[in-house]
Amino acid sequence: MRRRWWLILSIVVAVLATGSVAAVAGMRALSHRYEDAVDRADLLPPAPSRSAGAPAEPPKVKGPMNLLLIGSDSRTKGEPGDGRSDVVILVHIPKSTGKAYVISIPRDTYLPIATEDGERGPRNKVNAAYAWGGAPRLVQTINRFTGLTVDWPMIIDFAGIRKLTDLVGGVDVTIDKKSVDRYRFLPDDSPYPSAPCTDPRGRSRRCVAFPAGQVHLDGQLAEYYVRQRRGLPNDDLDRSKRHQQYLRALAEKIAGQNLLTDPRKLDGLVRTAAGMLTVDRRMPVQRLAFTLRHLRAKDMTFMTVPIAENRNVPGVGAVMVPDADQCRDLFAALRAGRLDEYLREHPPNDVRHGR
Repeated sequence: MRRRWWLILSIVVAVLATGSVAAVAGMRALSHRYEDAVDRADLLPPAPSRSAGAPAEPPKVKGPMNLLLIGSDSRTKGEPGDGRSDVVILVHIPKSTGKAYVISIPRDTYLPIATEDGERGPRNKVNAAYAWGGAPRLVQTINRFTGLTVDWPMIIDFAGIRKLTDLVGGVDVTIDKKSVDRYRFLPDDSPYPSAPCTDPRGRSRRCVAFPAGQVHLDGQLAEYYVRQRRGLPNDDLDRSKRHQQYLRALAEKIAGQNLLTDPRKLDGLVRTAAGMLTVDRRMPVQRLAFTLRHLRAKDMTFMTVPIAENRNVPGVGAVMVPDADQCRDLFAALRAGRLDEYLREHPPNDVRHGR
């Protein structure tokens, strides 16, 4: 399965932005179409039993809240056997709802996987939780790891990402240094920048190349850009920065377009973005979008879970071991509403440019 976590929040940003714009504008038909296009399933673990007659908890639509974004290459229901999720992102919305802290948890992060009843289990790659117990078990695993409560998990289908990107006219990114992805072979008639390379059979080919400076990415070239790993100075670390860079660029492009003057474009963006989402049956999508309507790219802070080392574990494979002390500090600050203090000592990722 492909590592494309960058797609997840891009789609969510589009969904929230377009849904809230429709709601603010009073476009009820579009708002309902947006709500109806989102698929629904049981993504949360069973709620604790309540005493007889006790009122049910109302759906959470105010901060602080935590969203868990789960990547998938198909529109699954988040059930056991749906495969491993390559993409796991925790998004923390503070009480003010004026910011979003986007924390990537790499798929190979080595964590205790929650058991079926939510207790601590043996360690494995975090994406094993999804394979073994679907979205509910992944939620339980993240809850135990962070000491937080995931309020709303979402599963994202990548199938429409090219269309979504092209609907907004593509995005511009700034690249620090030229790179060539020698594992991305292009057809002879490809319009994209390329450089000579050799395939595994020793044949001369053309591979996608990214020149230094500002580059315009359409949907296809954007996918090439964020999927490149080899040929970058810092491998996965640089790829993660590209992911975040592209996400910010897409969010800015969406925010900068006056969708209210083009209802047809708004309708297409709403249906494309919402059609990629599976959410919990109880999640009030439209109300949540309205709550987050003021969020823009400048309000998002991007981080990655602190990693202490890479290690090979027999029976598991190559894993990324979290830095226990830094993770403890990070999530303690998040729970206490002091994340900005933590970031003064541990600066977030700079997503204004990429390698």
